[in-house]
Amino acid sequence: MSRLTKSQLQAHIRKAALASVNVTVTQHANVRMRERHITSAMLFDVLRHGLLQREPEPDLRHSGIKCQMERYSSGINIAVVVNVDFPSDGMVVITVFGIS
Repeated sequence: MSRLTKSQLQAHIRKAALASVNVTVTQHANVRMRERHITSAMLFDVLRHGLLQREPEPDLRHSGIKCQMERYSSGINIAVVVNVDFPSDGMVVITVFGIS
């Protein structure tokens, strides 16, 4: 896998999230979304329009890159951590949380 820039990864995540079939939400992420009152619409808003603020890092548990997308949505600053296995369009939502 070639080294991608943050802007290239951000564009890849945004484009892939346009089709919900490309996004798999883990059970852990679903539980955290319910606890934190974050809806699926808010999750997809972050993935489709959010910013990749932090430096992506290798995911030590799985193949791919761990990325944290962030966006202010519905009155909450939200972070969505996803595992991206570039060049595949699929991504896995690892967790979702509010940031301050």
